[in-house]
Amino acid sequence: MKRWLAAIMVVILFVYPMLLPPKASAAGTMFTSVASQLGTTMALDASGQIWAWGSNISGQFGDGTNVSSHTPKKITVMDNGATVTFKEVKPGFNSALALDTSGQLWSTGDNGDGQLGLGAGTASTMVWTKVEVMDGGTAVTFKKIASLRTTSLALDSNGTLWIWGFRTWTPDPYVPTKRELTDGNGDPVVFETLEGNEENGIAIDSTQHIWEIFHGQYMPTPLGVMDGALEAEFQSIAVGAGYGTGTFLMLSIDSIGNVWTWGGNDQGQLGDGQISSDRWFPEKNPVLDNGNPVKFTQVSGGNKHVLALDENGDMWTWGLNAAGQLGDGTTLNSAPHKVAVSDNGTSFQFVSLTAGFDVSYGLDQDGRLWSWGSEYMLGDGGNGTGSQATPVKIFLQPAITLQTSVASSTYLQPITLTASLTGDLDIPTGNVEFRDGGLLLGSSSLAANGTATLTVSSLQPRTHTFTVHYAGDDYYLARSTNNLAFQVTMPDAPVISITPSTTAQTNDPVTLNVTTSTYGIGNSLHSLKWLPGDHGAAAFAGAGTDLLAAGSFDVASNGSYTVYAKDLAGNETVRKMEVANIVPLPNDSLISPVAASFDKYTGAVANVDVATGLTLNGNTLSSVANGAAALVLGTDYTVTGSTVTILKAYMMSQPVGTTSLTFMFSGGAAQTLTITVGDSTPSPTPTPTPTPTPTPTPSATPSPSPTATQIPSPNPASTSSNVRPNYQIVTDSSGRVVVIVDPSVLVTEKKPDGTNVQKLMVPESILNQVAGQLKDPANPIIIIRIDNKESAVQVQLPASSIAAIGKTFSNAVIEVEIKGSSMQLKASVLDLEKLAKRLGVSVSELKINSTMEQVSDTVRNELTRVGNDKGFSLLGSVVDFKVTAEANGQTVDISDFGGTYMVQAIVIDQTVAGDLVFAVHYDPATRQVSYIPTQLGERNNGSKQAVMRTPHHSIYAVIRKDAPSFADMQGHWAKAEVEQLAARFIVNGISAERFASNDSITRAEFASLLVRGMGISLKHDSEYKGFTDIAPTAWYASAVEAAVRAGLVQGLTTERFGPNEQISREQMAVMIARALTIVSKDGTEPVDSGAQAAFADQDLISPWAETAVAETAKAGIITGMADQTFAPKDFATRAQAAVMLNRFLQAVGFIG
Repeated sequence: MKRWLAAIMVVILFVYPMLLPPKASAAGTMFTSVASQLGTTMALDASGQIWAWGSNISGQFGDGTNVSSHTPKKITVMDNGATVTFKEVKPGFNSALALDTSGQLWSTGDNGDGQLGLGAGTASTMVWTKVEVMDGGTAVTFKKIASLRTTSLALDSNGTLWIWGFRTWTPDPYVPTKRELTDGNGDPVVFETLEGNEENGIAIDSTQHIWEIFHGQYMPTPLGVMDGALEAEFQSIAVGAGYGTGTFLMLSIDSIGNVWTWGGNDQGQLGDGQISSDRWFPEKNPVLDNGNPVKFTQVSGGNKHVLALDENGDMWTWGLNAAGQLGDGTTLNSAPHKVAVSDNGTSFQFVSLTAGFDVSYGLDQDGRLWSWGSEYMLGDGGNGTGSQATPVKIFLQPAITLQTSVASSTYLQPITLTASLTGDLDIPTGNVEFRDGGLLLGSSSLAANGTATLTVSSLQPRTHTFTVHYAGDDYYLARSTNNLAFQVTMPDAPVISITPSTTAQTNDPVTLNVTTSTYGIGNSLHSLKWLPGDHGAAAFAGAGTDLLAAGSFDVASNGSYTVYAKDLAGNETVRKMEVANIVPLPNDSLISPVAASFDKYTGAVANVDVATGLTLNGNTLSSVANGAAALVLGTDYTVTGSTVTILKAYMMSQPVGTTSLTFMFSGGAAQTLTITVGDSTPSPTPTPTPTPTPTPTPSATPSPSPTATQIPSPNPASTSSNVRPNYQIVTDSSGRVVVIVDPSVLVTEKKPDGTNVQKLMVPESILNQVAGQLKDPANPIIIIRIDNKESAVQVQLPASSIAAIGKTFSNAVIEVEIKGSSMQLKASVLDLEKLAKRLGVSVSELKINSTMEQVSDTVRNELTRVGNDKGFSLLGSVVDFKVTAEANGQTVDISDFGGTYMVQAIVIDQTVAGDLVFAVHYDPATRQVSYIPTQLGERNNGSKQAVMRTPHHSIYAVIRKDAPSFADMQGHWAKAEVEQLAARFIVNGISAERFASNDSITRAEFASLLVRGMGISLKHDSEYKGFTDIAPTAWYASAVEAAVRAGLVQGLTTERFGPNEQISREQMAVMIARALTIVSKDGTEPVDSGAQAAFADQDLISPWAETAVAETAKAGIITGMADQTFAPKDFATRAQAAVMLNRFLQAVGFIG
């Protein structure tokens, strides 16, 4: 009856779980059994494959090596090309035994005592080898194996014992030998199962009774264990060890779940709560749980410690715990006690336990392998964390490789990096990071096939070192690849071909057709321009006529013409074309202006000589005539250089109306100067009889009001109180002196293009009076306010007056304000002596002209098209601001003010709250726009205006633009600053969607950002020497030149700049500090050295950077890292550079 009950129990415990559907798991392939002895552990997965870790000193892994492993290593065994699957594997001391699913034996490792069963001729093997066993000519199949220290045991399919190896006392211990045993009745013994460890082996026969098979030697003995008056029947057995002490440990579970133990007990391993001498015979060891007997279903013995599972699935442990192998969180030996296990706080149960040499293993219901105990056997990769006193999951080692789509590349060529991960279980999952040295290029999730890719196209020309870092997942450890060197080079420069429309002689213009070829994947043509003459690439910085759209241009004269091409990679090249087949026709000479005004009233501003300039084009002036009457040279007009002056005396003789003077030349067509003659002499007004003045009545003291000086018409005959003054001088409440100009003093002239310009020549006497009213030396501002009608206004100031004002007030500003715009001129900025010398005159003869002119419809329409391409719209007028010096009919442009910032403003018509509005500089030759430092403000009449601060004059416009958005900046700490600068054309993404915030930034790149943000001109200076490591054709050459000339940056040496070297955080601080000094001109305020104490690593800041770091930190531009350090030697990222630049621009008022 008991046997039937035992059979039913076996079905319930072992067969029924096999009938349940398998539980799904993330990895899909998990483990089914574990066995461990001494330093080697082996396991079987659900597909019957062997895994091994620990010692492999004798090749006991069977992988063909003797290399040990700290993590589970899958061993694939082949038999005639087919993969062998196993149902049991058992390691010995330096050998291993396995049983395949067809019942065949396999062995590997040391064969010194014959334990492999391969015969005396095999000393050892490092690969799994099938053990051919025959019985009377028939191949034997087996159902159970045991591997002892150097002895092997097996049960064949009939339950018969086979034995070989050390002390088996067989004729040939090197081959398996059948041992047919009989019981006391002489009947053959049939064994159900057997277990072994170290030098001990036991078995259960078909009557559920225990036999001792091996105890130091082969000595089969039925134990005859009695439980009261009846012999006990057993369902399972286990064998532990007492490695190195000569003791043993044997365990069994009887048919009703009681544990029986025998062997050594020096560590309490017998579970009776005592430390005692060896016990040589099995004794029942009752275990209670809150007074209730515990029934066990599985037991496993290790090195003097025991693991067991009760009928409820709970784990019990006892015995030696020096390495934490009992799993209870301590290293204290213990009597049998229940140990709870959890996974991140969630309780679970093991379905199988295995005790090894100071280590323990468990399998959960998903087949996941757990370990605890000695660190050298945990299978966790040998991470040196020491012994583990509670169960932890075992992770596997993945294989990882990195490949590039090409072996090398050129700059801008897209490169795809592919990371491939494989594992001996299912495909690894999770994320990988792609790195270039210490720089993170990006991250990606692994696809279902274990691969992840990243495409990059912004790698600088140099040798890169790629690696991939895998973070690991729930089954696999983190892993990194070895370094992969990758070379990026610059592509070849563009090639230009120029083909003329004809090479035959012609009177017509010749069309030069231009074609280009660019090289390198991802590279294309960025700029194509032309200039007359023979030029190098540097001449095209901010100059040249665009050819990208047209692809050709017409030339009307012979000579040299240069075409310039620049690709996206920054390569520049030029190609010269000589045109010599144009036969010129006679050229016409020109005069400018072709229209003028003269006022016969001697007090009028226009009561002066009328001058016009000559462009002779190879001819000479023959005569000037008024109709048929020729003017007399020296009496009616004079010629000085290229200027013809019609004398005032002659003009006074002309009637009111139009006087047309014809200029005749030695060749070409005549030209006509049309002079509008007027007479604004006021009519005399009789003086009225005066009325007696009544006695005044005292009144209250009036409130102060702005001081006003009226300067009336100088005609002495006029005494009318209604005469409007030409200039009214007012001092406003802030101390600024405002000159209100009457429109009547403006002279309108027609330019060659048919448009009008209104001119004002401010008398020296007026400026002298204005200067006398400047009272506040801290705010010496003169405003000349004009109510103009035309779109172009020119104001001429005597240089001598400017010099006098600048001498008295070094910070004096003269501002010209017209309807749509205004511009300032700092008196001390102009080198008047140098300008006068250049024109061959004294300062008293020099005039300074300030001109504001709305651009032509053609230029405005072209800028509108540029805006459509770049996503902005115009607000207000597009204004060309100019300053020139003039004397003796000669004019010199003054477009640059040596880095001094001056203010211009443009009135804007409408804005919407939240609009991003700022000013840009527009270059019609290149169709390029660039940011100009801008703040929005209001005029005194309440109209809105964009106030610009620039160190030069040119064409400016005010635009409205939407901020761009980069996909990789969403949620990033620098998102707002990056988009702020990108909208203003200061920073660019590496594509329309990606900014690459973690990429490093070079010295040349950051210099370019500062130049753009500060609105510094890129115009080339012929005296600039440059650096040997910057080619004139490099994309950053002009920006580096501008930064060096402005004093923002210096070379590493006098000859080397290091443009492609990554910029450190302290180098960036130095450049920003210099920018602060440039903007303020007189430098920033001294900073106490204590300001650096905010940084924990201030001792690491280089001496040459200490002051700059302190200044920028005090200004709030640099705030340091999250750990209160500055990290001065760290390379700055693109995001850090953008944030620091944005803070600087805000600190100096360059961004609204």
